[in-house]
Amino acid sequence: MTRFITLAVCLASWGPIVAAEFFRDDSRRLSQADKAVVMTDGSKVEPSAALITGKRQKGKWKMIPFATAEMKGTALSIYSATNPPVVKLPLTQRGWHAVYIGLATTSGGFNIGGNGIKAKLSDEPVFRRLANNLALLENRRAVIQECFVTAAELKGQSVEIAPMPGLPATVCYVKVVPMTDAEVVASQAKSKHRTSIATFDGHSWIWPFKPTTAEELAEEFRGFEGTDIGKWWFQVTGSDLVCYPSKVGTYPGQGTTDFPTGAYAAYTKSLETMFKKGINPLKVARDAAKAQGAEFHVMLRPAGWVGSMPYEETFNSQFYYQHPEWRCFDKDGTPTFYMSYAVPEVRRHLIEIFRETLELQPEGVGFLFNRGMPLTLWEDAFCERFKQMHNADAKSVEDDDPRIHATRAAIMTDFMLEVRALLDETAAKQGRKERYKISLGTFAKEADNQRWGLDLPNWIRRGLVDDLATTWFAYHTSFTKTPGQIDMDYYRRITKGTNTKAYPMAIAWKTGKPKELCQKAAAYLAAGDPGIAIWDPQVTKGWPEGSAGNVFDVLGHLGHREDLQRWAKQGPPTPLAIPLTQLDDNHFSRWFPNTGF
Repeated sequence: MTRFITLAVCLASWGPIVAAEFFRDDSRRLSQADKAVVMTDGSKVEPSAALITGKRQKGKWKMIPFATAEMKGTALSIYSATNPPVVKLPLTQRGWHAVYIGLATTSGGFNIGGNGIKAKLSDEPVFRRLANNLALLENRRAVIQECFVTAAELKGQSVEIAPMPGLPATVCYVKVVPMTDAEVVASQAKSKHRTSIATFDGHSWIWPFKPTTAEELAEEFRGFEGTDIGKWWFQVTGSDLVCYPSKVGTYPGQGTTDFPTGAYAAYTKSLETMFKKGINPLKVARDAAKAQGAEFHVMLRPAGWVGSMPYEETFNSQFYYQHPEWRCFDKDGTPTFYMSYAVPEVRRHLIEIFRETLELQPEGVGFLFNRGMPLTLWEDAFCERFKQMHNADAKSVEDDDPRIHATRAAIMTDFMLEVRALLDETAAKQGRKERYKISLGTFAKEADNQRWGLDLPNWIRRGLVDDLATTWFAYHTSFTKTPGQIDMDYYRRITKGTNTKAYPMAIAWKTGKPKELCQKAAAYLAAGDPGIAIWDPQVTKGWPEGSAGNVFDVLGHLGHREDLQRWAKQGPPTPLAIPLTQLDDNHFSRWFPNTGF
């Protein structure tokens, strides 16, 4: 039987609406929360042939009883390899409502396990990914986390629920809450604080999810709407390793038949399937950014050419393998896995990568230098440039000789000028009025930038960089292991009075505790920094140190200075969490299960 429960019955345990602070999409913020309808009978979903009771089966949602202090019903449960079909729950409500799903924690039997589903309304093209990021309570008691799906005008649609590849899930309820006109307007409004930058990894937005359609690709970006993230730095994957059909670069795994793991094989298969369908993943990402009114920058990882075993045929730049003579070589002649930017042909090759991506007319291009050095060592081309500049043998001086740094700076400045020329030439051919921008991910300290030829003061003076984002650690730089210790005073000094902006970077999977993240972000903004850059945020991820809720609820809100200042003192809000009293045959008590093994 479908159960309809109003929140008025539940307020005693769910807490008073006015006494606490909630995130933007929390149902408790809505003025008609007491009129919510909660549908707890999973047996009402369609098709009924997708449901079973009793022994679990592949491809079926198992119906199991659940209960809390205020409600009970029939949940839908799957394991990580169940692979059931999409199911639909018809909605009878009319008018604007916010839609939520109550998703239970998933126990590994002893400790918390990952979980997730996808959900959307039947007339929406793209699913939203959801996860429960709460810990089990004392005695291994499971908890429901309420997850926001959408705010929309209901007119006979269904809620569609689908599995996430490789993840278990237990869906306890669907909830709809009526909205006032003012709440509807607020739900559709873009943030007025769009000062944050987000990076996107060109590899991991594909391989866990096995997408084969443009809509499945676009799931990565569902949930960024309405956040403070106004710029997307989208990585194509590596340097000339790209996630789109390219005439210049190589897609990872191209021509490979034996992969180190099934995940890498699935990534390549996804790309090849979409390419055959005429889908350009880079265009899907660019279109998603445009739809959300966000700037889109095509970013390269400048040292990302190939991998060593077991990845030699997964990250496998054809250009790299065709030109071993253009590698970076150590002082003793040892070849490396990097290509030298002292070689004009290497630089021209990457210019051609940018040239073909500019057909999509992003707002800019750039490099995430923080994902790896070196770009030059002691190969012949570098030594020749050193000889020209200093009339000396590069191999006869110390590694950190200032002349080594100066030569690297000259080479990299040449490259930046070549990129700028490409952008201006392309803009003129396209009749584009807006100037293409250049964005860079750089190092935490001045000495690291100088060592590797990132002559930022010179580049800023010459208009070769628009936005900088700096992180505290990058391969082959300082290795000082100082999380969060970015020398922003240096960046503020070199950008003061210029058009270049410098952003400190937060790493989505190394945030620290919620209050700590808010304290750091609030301090940066108070010091005058224009915003926060965020390394690879994803809407479903929990806090890396185990705090309750989704880290994206804060990462998507880092432009709200006053909220951050308040949260820096009291901590940010947490999602609606409802302890379970029963899940399947487990009646939670002080006698927790699984102690006899």
